[in-house]
Amino acid sequence: MEFESLYALPHVKKTINERRVQGNRVLYISDMYLSQEIILKLLIQNDLWHPDDGLYVSSHWKMNKADGTLFHCCLKQEKIKPQLLSHIGDNPFSDVLIPQKIGIRSTFFNQAHLNRYEKKISEHRELSSKFRSLLAGSSRLTRLQAPDLPLDKITIWNTSANVVAPVLFGYVHWCLIEAQRRGIEKLYFVARDGQILHKISQIICESWRYDIDCRYLYGSRQAWHFPAISKIGETELDWILDNTEFLSVYSACERVNILPAQIEDCLQSFGFEQQHWHKNLPSERRNDLRKLFSEKTISDLIIDTATRYRKETIGYFRQEGLAEHPRFAIVDIGWHGRLQCSLRKLLDSENLTPKDGLIGFYFSLSKRVKVSSNEKLLAYFSDPDTPSSRDSLCQFRALFELFVNADHGGTMSFEKRDDRYAPVLRCKKNVKALNWGLTIQQKAICEFSRYLTKHLDYKDARLQDYLIASEVLLREFIEKPSLKEAEIYGAFKFSEDQAENTWYELAPQYKLIDCLRLLIWDKHPHHNVWIAAAKLRSNAVVRWLLTSNILVFVHRLKRLGSRFLKTISLF
Repeated sequence: MEFESLYALPHVKKTINERRVQGNRVLYISDMYLSQEIILKLLIQNDLWHPDDGLYVSSHWKMNKADGTLFHCCLKQEKIKPQLLSHIGDNPFSDVLIPQKIGIRSTFFNQAHLNRYEKKISEHRELSSKFRSLLAGSSRLTRLQAPDLPLDKITIWNTSANVVAPVLFGYVHWCLIEAQRRGIEKLYFVARDGQILHKISQIICESWRYDIDCRYLYGSRQAWHFPAISKIGETELDWILDNTEFLSVYSACERVNILPAQIEDCLQSFGFEQQHWHKNLPSERRNDLRKLFSEKTISDLIIDTATRYRKETIGYFRQEGLAEHPRFAIVDIGWHGRLQCSLRKLLDSENLTPKDGLIGFYFSLSKRVKVSSNEKLLAYFSDPDTPSSRDSLCQFRALFELFVNADHGGTMSFEKRDDRYAPVLRCKKNVKALNWGLTIQQKAICEFSRYLTKHLDYKDARLQDYLIASEVLLREFIEKPSLKEAEIYGAFKFSEDQAENTWYELAPQYKLIDCLRLLIWDKHPHHNVWIAAAKLRSNAVVRWLLTSNILVFVHRLKRLGSRFLKTISLF
């Protein structure tokens, strides 16, 4: 057990090798109950031992570091003065204070200690002792196995090991448990959110022997919603003109794969001049655009175009096995289940829908949108039908979508290439995410999954344990991020528009004008702001305004004033 649970830390290994290159002799001094022979075997196994090294273990010499006797023994055996020995250790008393009193130079190494996330898990009494120990240990082990990276990338690695990986692991494991319980043979992890979830599922299935066929399925709002259109009603218009921060004539047309030039006459008749097609529309003009898209000429064009796209989409679904008889379910991060609705419509159009209906597994749902009553939308972390304390954390959707970002661009449509159907991607590589550190995030998540499945038996954790741990970790990260976490994650730019016409920082640095907008109109720079991180990233004055009670006081005054005016109007 000791041999399986011990790993060499890359940073420590690098330091030891550097000291050897500099001509120093390496001595290992340890207070340990294991025999000196076993410690030597461990050092050799982890490629840390050199024939010229020395080894001093308390169990062998019957001395210890805490009272200084093991250090004195080492100095005597090596025939060196204290000033020639430089000691590194993780105990502030026996590794730092005691050797310093003897005259040995000592350096405190605390990276192996539990950090704030690991402590919260290891000390949480609602979690079973074995689960909390192995979860915290797997996070720490992953954190300490970080490759040699710059500080900003180390922050991504550490946060992934401590927060993102445990949260996503619990969700994917729940999906597999539910799939097995319901007799589902295939799970389709929908792009792009499904990329890292699919990788986690493969690790779990291999380690814990789940007999479920896990596949990656390309899809997106545009790739599935659009070809599913057979009429233009309120549901379709709600998607086409989804009230995002930015919506222009051009972006609305792009959602339905038409060009503004194709409907130029109609646009002009509604007052949409060409020079304004790329500009963000105010709310009243968005309503005018809604009326325009309801016009028969426009709706017929959209429906005809959707029909052409549907053929390739169905071809891709058949190719990926959705038309086969085995029961399947889709896996997505959330938030309404609209993608599942579009998938259902597409399958219905070719009589391919499973007789028991579609099943979707979601991390979180804020509401359920269904095509028929025999559809199932199952939520793991937050469910609108069963309110919980976890719900408040799911308002930061853009942050969760960063956790499950993919290394490729969004799926726009499908096309047939030779004898295969393939996704048409907005871009081959997700450059913004890759430059930010997406590869590092995914690698850390996979490393954590491997460590946890190796040391934890799947029977040793309840579903409730994963949910409790996930809430603890997410609440700490979202509500009390460190400055470095706020800077690295808060500066990431996301686009809520499926056409990716505009980009916003997750936690923008607030200026005084932003505070003024909050005071007067109660308006943030965008409605996905991660406010705790935004405060940390802003200057001292703005940070004071955002954290003071001034905003609360002004909002209360405004509410009182509104009530007073209503009361006056009654007389």
